[in-house]
Amino acid sequence: MRLTIAGLLLALAGPVWAQDSVIVIDPNARPSESFVRGGPPADVVTDLIAFYNDSATTRMQGDVTIPAGTRIDGKLALYGGSLRITGRVAGPVAVANGTLYLLPGSAVEGEILVVGGRLLRSEQVQHAGPERVYWDAAPVVRGSDGLLTLRERRRPLGEIATASATFQTGRIRTTLSLSTGGTYNRIEGLPVLFGPLFEYRPSPSIYTRLDIRGILRTAGQSTDLRSDFGYTVRGDVRFAGSPEFGLSGRLYSEVEPIEDQPLAIGENGWASFLLQRDYRDYYEREGFLGSAYVIPISNLRLELSLSRDAETSVRASDPWSLFRNSDRWRRNPLIDDGHFFSTGFLAEFDTRNDRDLPTTGWWLSGRYEHLTSDDIAPVALPLVVRPPPRTGGGYGTDRLSFDLRRYARLTPSLRVNARVRADGWIAGDRLPLQRRLSLGGTDVLPGFDFRAFTCAPSGFNDPAQTALCERSIATQLEVRTHLKLNLGYRMPEREANKPGRFIGIEEADLVFLSDAGKSWLAGDGPGQVPVNRIPVLSEWALDVGVGLDAGEIAAYLAKSLSSGESVKFTVRLQRRF
Repeated sequence: MRLTIAGLLLALAGPVWAQDSVIVIDPNARPSESFVRGGPPADVVTDLIAFYNDSATTRMQGDVTIPAGTRIDGKLALYGGSLRITGRVAGPVAVANGTLYLLPGSAVEGEILVVGGRLLRSEQVQHAGPERVYWDAAPVVRGSDGLLTLRERRRPLGEIATASATFQTGRIRTTLSLSTGGTYNRIEGLPVLFGPLFEYRPSPSIYTRLDIRGILRTAGQSTDLRSDFGYTVRGDVRFAGSPEFGLSGRLYSEVEPIEDQPLAIGENGWASFLLQRDYRDYYEREGFLGSAYVIPISNLRLELSLSRDAETSVRASDPWSLFRNSDRWRRNPLIDDGHFFSTGFLAEFDTRNDRDLPTTGWWLSGRYEHLTSDDIAPVALPLVVRPPPRTGGGYGTDRLSFDLRRYARLTPSLRVNARVRADGWIAGDRLPLQRRLSLGGTDVLPGFDFRAFTCAPSGFNDPAQTALCERSIATQLEVRTHLKLNLGYRMPEREANKPGRFIGIEEADLVFLSDAGKSWLAGDGPGQVPVNRIPVLSEWALDVGVGLDAGEIAAYLAKSLSSGESVKFTVRLQRRF
């Protein structure tokens, strides 16, 4: 436990580490103002490819040294290695997926571009030109003709079953789309979304859109509690500038998951379709929402939302699954039905270099929700879990959640990522069932069984394994090192100067991980934690693990250290966080 917390604090303090390990051999040398730690932008990759493939460029590969007394005239580029210069280059220099060393006595007369590596500079170096340095690997490969091309981007699994057509009528752009909902579950089966998207720009600084989607639920067993059809209609107006701000409105009738873990909706869909294992619970909501946001400064977004909807329980259907189709689906739990009015405030601070695959930066998201109802119909629960809520008017509760993540790149191939997330009740009446929490399973605590911690009292028999906790907190720490595996086969070239697709695992991250967390009921009763504190660290669940992450698929082994559970094997289709 202490090791986990220490490692977490170390990662959160990563800016000091990273900055000290990044720049130059000479600690007194001024770092380049154009130094960027983010992933290489598309225009930078384009510049790199054009530079390397220029017929006037002297191209090299692997580890190369330009000795003292040697002079190279014109452009010089290297791919996949280390370029050590002690001589003179009378022209610009580019390095792709390698490191550039400017050693004592070296001189470069032109721009320096390093993508996928570092620039290490000693004293007594002559260079007055611009410098651009990007740590993240350039998405390029070297063909048999010696030229660089963009590595083919594999299509995400969520885009496989998607079709769309776009056309322009005057200043209105229309897109007709037909797609899945990105998931598969025991309530809807495979939800199919269809409808038009209209986009209109009355001026360069104003953007508007209207997105109309019908939802067809293919499970095909209508009941009194739900319909086979749903919808979502959303309109947005955005005003660019400083500050940027916008307004949004939405009408909806949709099936909503109760918790945002243990798996993302896409991963949960594959688990449901293949193995008949649906790790989420659901309810139906129908109503409207309005919101306004502002971006007062770069990286900070503030949003206020108001919504009113009818929230109702839904029953599990019996959709088909590829394996274990004869098994019964886990029961979907009842919720506290009723009409709810919600006021929410969201704040997000984001300095990550990439939303999907970040390697550096911070992300902090905090949300406050005030929820009221005049006709809540609560599910009967043991008194130790929740006293009977007020009915007939006056019900109100407050909930607060936050998610803090830090991504730190220590070297081009070594990263440390850390996360702290907390969620739960803070004031008022106790949370309704559809806002309750649990821990255990693939996402947050992979060394434990699904919903190992639900806060259900001893003797409470619940085949739905309902999440009953009011509060939860968890920390995650992982160390990633990048490996070039080349486990597979590259298809023959289909076009001139364009390498074929690689079938297999070309490169991956070796991941060492540790997680700790606790979920609980707040109060003074047996098994509860006083409202004004969190559980002591000795009460937290703890696990460690190791895995191999190839980007679109990853495999992990994790073991609990705070209980006697066996080693757990999990497969993920995206990053842990």
